[in-house]
Amino acid sequence: MKMENFTFKLSEAESLGGSVAVSPGHASDGGLFFENKIRRYLKAAVRRHDTAARLYRTLASVLQEWTEVGYLKGQVSSIANRAGMSTATLYRDFPDKSFLFCEALKFGQAILIEALSTYPKHPNPILDLTGMLCNHAETLAQPAPQQMLLAQRLMLLEPELQSAVSAIAAESHEKLKQVWHEKIQELISSDWIKIDHLEWQRCRLVGALEARTFGWFMMGHAPRSPAISWEHDAHQVVQDFFRLYGTEKFEEHRRLYNWDWGLV
Repeated sequence: MKMENFTFKLSEAESLGGSVAVSPGHASDGGLFFENKIRRYLKAAVRRHDTAARLYRTLASVLQEWTEVGYLKGQVSSIANRAGMSTATLYRDFPDKSFLFCEALKFGQAILIEALSTYPKHPNPILDLTGMLCNHAETLAQPAPQQMLLAQRLMLLEPELQSAVSAIAAESHEKLKQVWHEKIQELISSDWIKIDHLEWQRCRLVGALEARTFGWFMMGHAPRSPAISWEHDAHQVVQDFFRLYGTEKFEEHRRLYNWDWGLV
């Protein structure tokens, strides 16, 4: 079976891969959305003829395997055991290990985009942007998404996987950029910030915290703990962002309503 002829579609009910609108009262999970989602797939009951649920559990098992033992040590027999099936049954759904791992990467990237898009909304633009950025940092600081992204980099070194993995990585990167571009455009449209190049503005927001989370991990350092909290780090970035791009409307509202930067 050729990879390009196999289309793995997630159900709309799972809302994977899109921008998720969360009510203001939605509690933060401290960046554990990705890992909690994987656990739910692994614990979900699978009926005998529920093919989709079986595939979800198998792909979630791959992501859990990467988290616990790493991509290089991942074994199909162990993954099958995690999924509660025989290796032969797993190979009936996925023709080989490379194909399985590529589909797991695609599956994990969709969950990651959902995780980075899900945070407690707030009407105050300072706190809303801080919440989104804090969630971004807390998510990328967790082992499960870090190990998945490391697996992606390692897969790119394998000639037979480069084309498929490059396409998955590029598509996911564009979707994630779009999430941030939409948020920035929303702030521009509401006249909270000035118009500039969206990608420059995105990098000003996420660059430093990505360097301290996934970038730190990729450099081989021990997990980094912020001096105070990821929320505090996010506040500092947002404060600088609004000082650079904040409009007259923003300054007027900040003075009128005595908005501070929410620092604690």
